[in-house]
Amino acid sequence: MIPKVIYQTWKTQNLPSEVYKLHQKMLKKNVGYKHIVYTDEQMNDYMQSNAASDIKNMYFKLNNIVAKADVWRYTILLNKGGVYLDIDSEIIGSLSTLINEKDEGIITAEKNKNLFVQWALIFNRNHPILSLTLDNILRAISEEKYKFDHHSLTVKTYAEAIFTLSRNNGEEVDWSKIDTSTDKTFKCNNSTFRLYGIDYNKYFNFKHKFNHKLRDRNKGEFSKDHWTEEQKSKSIY
Repeated sequence: MIPKVIYQTWKTQNLPSEVYKLHQKMLKKNVGYKHIVYTDEQMNDYMQSNAASDIKNMYFKLNNIVAKADVWRYTILLNKGGVYLDIDSEIIGSLSTLINEKDEGIITAEKNKNLFVQWALIFNRNHPILSLTLDNILRAISEEKYKFDHHSLTVKTYAEAIFTLSRNNGEEVDWSKIDTSTDKTFKCNNSTFRLYGIDYNKYFNFKHKFNHKLRDRNKGEFSKDHWTEEQKSKSIY
């Protein structure tokens, strides 16, 4: 069974009171779940002590904190299993009605073509999708691809793992046929994964209403130091 723990990461554990209250509300709907927020420093410590050597070396080669957080989320769920959630996203439903006892992984489509949500992840430990995603990132870096494209380096490679593993196990996921009624289990080497709707069908919310508080800016204001701007001039690795 997928472990009942929700992982998040942020530069500090001293979160705005509004975000703290959102977390408490989330946990009231999900009794029995642990909630752990890793700081940047704790994330580094975890990778130093627990990541495979090739993944660890790759992680510390990255110059972009968002790309590092992506590699960390894949790694900690590969090692431990559980639920990952971006710090500016929220769980608004009860996971007990979403996650079944036999589930090994639950993925969901993005509205962007041929991509799958990775701002929220649900996996048991040692899942093949996570392992292949990390392998895909390693290969991309070895081939010097996506140096200025974080999204392709760590999000597109996740989608590629899903397509590859489903195809190799007899039935490739057809993204074009996914809608909110989709709920289908696929074979995945010695495991399985369940494809469930779009954006987890409202069990999750991509951006909660206090995400601007995390970045100490006005609601709707775009920061010039946002990672999408940084990657235009600074290589990710």
